[in-house]
Amino acid sequence: MKFSSAKQTSSYQGYSLLATVILFFSAILLLTGFALRTHTLTRKQCYTELSVSTKEAMQDLETHFRSDRVSLRMLASMLSQEESLSSINVSSYLDIYDVNSLISNIGILTPENTCIQLRGKEIDASGVMDYQKEVLLGEHISNLQPSLTTGDSMVVRSFMPIRRSGKTIGLLYAEMTPSNIARAWSPSIYNGSCTFCIISRETGELIVNNWNKNIHYISDLDSESLQNSILEGKSAFREMQTEQGDVFLSYMPMELENWEIMVSVRKEEVFSSADEIEASMKWFLAGIMALLSLYLAWMLRINHYSVLHAKKQANIDILTGLQNRNCYENYCEKIKSAERLACIYIDANGLHELNNTKGHLAGDQMLRFIADTLKIYFGEDTVYRIGGDEFIVFDKNQSDSKIQEILEQVKTEIERNQYHISAGYCLGTKKIQLKELIKTAEIRMYEEKKKYYEKIGRPVRNHIKEGENIL
Repeated sequence: MKFSSAKQTSSYQGYSLLATVILFFSAILLLTGFALRTHTLTRKQCYTELSVSTKEAMQDLETHFRSDRVSLRMLASMLSQEESLSSINVSSYLDIYDVNSLISNIGILTPENTCIQLRGKEIDASGVMDYQKEVLLGEHISNLQPSLTTGDSMVVRSFMPIRRSGKTIGLLYAEMTPSNIARAWSPSIYNGSCTFCIISRETGELIVNNWNKNIHYISDLDSESLQNSILEGKSAFREMQTEQGDVFLSYMPMELENWEIMVSVRKEEVFSSADEIEASMKWFLAGIMALLSLYLAWMLRINHYSVLHAKKQANIDILTGLQNRNCYENYCEKIKSAERLACIYIDANGLHELNNTKGHLAGDQMLRFIADTLKIYFGEDTVYRIGGDEFIVFDKNQSDSKIQEILEQVKTEIERNQYHISAGYCLGTKKIQLKELIKTAEIRMYEEKKKYYEKIGRPVRNHIKEGENIL
């Protein structure tokens, strides 16, 4: 009996040892497979992050350019009312213009190819700018041009026609140095190690370049397929070998001008996290649980920020950059009282006709311009795009007269660009519910829209449906 018992004990210990070894090596295989799988997912995540970062860089830069263009458009409108572009008032307007972090200088190019700069200084622009050539392009942003004031340096100029009685009498322009444009975007991934450049698809010139100072034209790159892809305005992601090492490039066409933006990051930066995981696997026998816990915590952190980013994107209208209907509905759910709350309901006039006659790109341009104007006058935190051509503004503590004043300014600015809107508003009181506040503003907007279409001799499309719930 003792022999049998000992034999059973020995067999049990053997089986336990065998089970332990099997479990140990199973754990090694599972963890190795998990690490390899995680490495693959990390690579894909890196590709996604770089592509998203490229789009964010493009949006940030285009927002800067659009904001500056709106300011230039307003200034050009004021200058058009002056009798002479050489007057003291014109000089005063230029002197008080807000030169922001992107714009370094401002001036006026006259038909005589003379530049009127700050404090009324006049400089001959021959050989630098050609008025006849620039005026044919209308509102536009140039490629690199020589500076008139700082020697051999190059600048990018944003031109805005100054029109009087339907004729262009001069070109207002704002100068931006490539270094200032480069500072307009700060990358949030890979410890800010991303670099970018802006490439003209017409000439292949690198207009802005904080990526590789040895490259001035896309043709300098030893990759014909990359050159063709960029010059054709494609969006892509690829790996490339350079003198500084392997890099990953993500590029896509910009909506402003005929430009392509390209974001670059070194390969070791992209895969630094994955390399750390592989190195840590060599020491997992000494601290397998600790490493696994750290890794899971890291993955949870990435997932957390991905969810936050997805929630943020879900509340932004891609076309205009305004808060979208999801954000609007969430805001309405949080409002407990409409007292002292003003609701302004805005609708773009003629969007359907514009889409039918000039195409949807023209319609999109109209909506972006209206959205940018609303941001300037009301603030982007109060404006929502709730439909194709419908916008709502919620503003607190504004008087009836103040709202009318702002709306008149908005309409004037929009009409300067040959667009039109209809707007209705309602001021909240203790007795009015939020739904009634919004509905009243909407009805007043359609009353104004009806008057607009009657004025131009066209029937108004009926958008109000019986019992329609706008919340």
